[in-house]
Amino acid sequence: MKKRLNIRPIQLVALLVVLWTSFSCSDKTFDQQAGERITPDQHYKSIIDAITSMGGAFAPLQNAMPKLIMVDGLRSDQMTTRPNADPFLKDINNQILSFDNPFLDASDYYKVIVNVNETLLNIDKIALTDRNFDPFIMKYTKGALVGLRSWTYLTLINLYGQAALIDDNLASLPTGLNQNILPKEVMIDTLIQQLLPYIPSNDELAQKVELRFTNFMNNKAILGQLYLEKGDYANAVVYLKLAIESYSNVATVYKVDGYTNEGWKSMFLGGESLTGDISYGAAPSENISVMAYDQNEGQFNPLPKWLLPTDQFMVAPTQLLVDSFKTQIPAQGAPGDIYRGLGTAASPGATLDTTSTGVYYINKYSVNKGEPFSSDITISRASDLHLMLAEALNRSGDTKTALVLLNAGFKSEKPIPAAYNKWNRNLGIRGRVTLKPKLVPDSIYVAPDTIKKVALTGEARVEFVEDLIMDERALELAFEGKRWFDLVRVANRRQNPAYLADKVAAKFSDPNEKEAVRQRLMNQSNWYLPFKK
Repeated sequence: MKKRLNIRPIQLVALLVVLWTSFSCSDKTFDQQAGERITPDQHYKSIIDAITSMGGAFAPLQNAMPKLIMVDGLRSDQMTTRPNADPFLKDINNQILSFDNPFLDASDYYKVIVNVNETLLNIDKIALTDRNFDPFIMKYTKGALVGLRSWTYLTLINLYGQAALIDDNLASLPTGLNQNILPKEVMIDTLIQQLLPYIPSNDELAQKVELRFTNFMNNKAILGQLYLEKGDYANAVVYLKLAIESYSNVATVYKVDGYTNEGWKSMFLGGESLTGDISYGAAPSENISVMAYDQNEGQFNPLPKWLLPTDQFMVAPTQLLVDSFKTQIPAQGAPGDIYRGLGTAASPGATLDTTSTGVYYINKYSVNKGEPFSSDITISRASDLHLMLAEALNRSGDTKTALVLLNAGFKSEKPIPAAYNKWNRNLGIRGRVTLKPKLVPDSIYVAPDTIKKVALTGEARVEFVEDLIMDERALELAFEGKRWFDLVRVANRRQNPAYLADKVAAKFSDPNEKEAVRQRLMNQSNWYLPFKK
């Protein structure tokens, strides 16, 4: 049985959220077929009906998330196919994209959106028959649903460059999705306006309720990411910082102050990282939202089937990524990102491992060797938010704070800036896995005993630090569905297709394949998946 949340109820006003937390982590969450319709006149009568509707809206992502991980890894510089790979996976790796490729199917995302819309249309009815479903609970229920819909649309536009805005209650998916199609830039503005009314306040009761809902999604984090994609870095800083500080009365939550060294891999043993009600001093939390699986209940995560060195071993890490882990510089000892990357003979790494013959494979979805097909898929976690915040800070002109987040964190800062006075235990992304800091402009570690002197100013300095942040995201968040979106975002920002094309092409050893892929990716229209209108 998988480890689940154990949260004590606090007040009747939080009843819905406590029940939702239990439901979202139960073994029966996905028993209902994704996308099935609920008849409104037979439903929406109690808090339990609200919980069921929310679970049904979330359910299609159980099928979508493994595909997202594969598409991200193969389109980027992190995964490569093996000789016996599925032809569809080989096509993705070579940037050959077609409508009939099942890994590129968008229908599960639209099922989420249609289900959310239906629930939002009908959920007010519950207040007429269940007095516990008061305006406070209603607000956070709707907020959680809008947040899920916003995240889903954001993923769609990052994959396809556009999306069909479905703003009414449809009995079925629209044919061809050819109505009200919005390009990425317009959709971002639309999502920001839809999400702003549902940003929770920071009062203590709201934080306790929000905690239970953000096992679903964190609206502040989504809003911050939307502003980052838009290029509004000042607002991105505001909301990404607020997301990390969602529970400011508890210093250990989302501050990257736990899961150090060998314990780093433990966050992938079970996606629900909270061990109790945070108001009672629970362990530090990393994961914000996860997609849960349980092979004992017939809910199989297919990633280990594709990634583990078995008869169906189809996808492996690129040598580029392996070498990047190997060449990281620890605070002491031999080179290597031991805790996150390759590990040791006595303790395999969280991200990568090798067979007895020295073949590298992706280990992140099989850390639990006893139940590999029960591995959860992380949708959002604290490290992701920290590095996006560092990215936005750097682009806003605060490179110093960006480097603090990237490196040793605020625990090493004396004095701690007033704006980060609740971050006194923050270890930084590299600090908590005991790697040397990456510094600019006076000293940059490029080899264990070598310091390179540089003098960077202006845009060159900003891009240099941005490269450091992107390199760190590639290591920290490897195989979590982030890398391709990062490459596209930075290439768009710099108006430099070669930034993306060169990095992806570098994973190919055959010169002809390398050049063919590079040429495809120099055309920006090829960055997005084919969109069937």
